[in-house]
Amino acid sequence: MPLTTELTEDYMGIIHVGSGVVTSTELLDGCRSVTALVQNTENFHYKMVDFSAATELVCSEDNLREIIEQDRLIANYRPHAAVVIVAPNESIQALARHWEVLVEELGWSTCIARTRDEALQWLRDKSVTAQVAL
Repeated sequence: MPLTTELTEDYMGIIHVGSGVVTSTELLDGCRSVTALVQNTENFHYKMVDFSAATELVCSEDNLREIIEQDRLIANYRPHAAVVIVAPNESIQALARHWEVLVEELGWSTCIARTRDEALQWLRDKSVTAQVAL
């Protein structure tokens, strides 16, 4: 599967990892799993979406709106979450920046990073103890 979703060891973060061609359907499924998690636990304070191994991200505007709606639901439970996206190429960065503008009103701290190391450093700078397997 090109997109996996896992909890961090400390259950405070969620990591989505994409590889190859990642579709918006896979992203939406990942968002739905996060929505279910935040409704049933006090955990989860940060999310990393790592496209380091992704070659392409296929997402229509309609599907992006659905993802944003899931993010709104998540933000109702976690209005101060930190979200970082690892976007290694220009096309994924462009979509990530578009997403970032659309979720700006949610109150999340967001970052678009080029590398996983840069993303982890940003989380550390935000005082998030990222328990992410390297």
